Amino acid sequence: MMNSAAIKKAEIVRELSLIPTNKLESVRIYIDAILSESKPLTKDNRSLKGIWSNKGFEAIADLEGQLKDARKQLGDAILTRQL
Repeated sequence: MMNSAAIKKAEIVRELSLIPTNKLESVRIYIDAILSESKPLTKDNRSLKGIWSNKGFEAIADLEGQLKDARKQLGDAILTRQL
């Protein structure tokens, strides 16, 4: 279920399509004024570095080699598959 902010934004976008062309510049000016008064919401950039640490992959001696072999086996299986 969508949250109320997302619903309100969707309603505003839908209603914007009903605004006469000669009033669009007024809407733009109004939106710019609101945005200049408030700090716009920004998304935090998060690093994914280290998310797989201590998950057991360290115990695999040749991880890269095993991944390469698994990819080759998968590729071969796909190529030999009969449709």
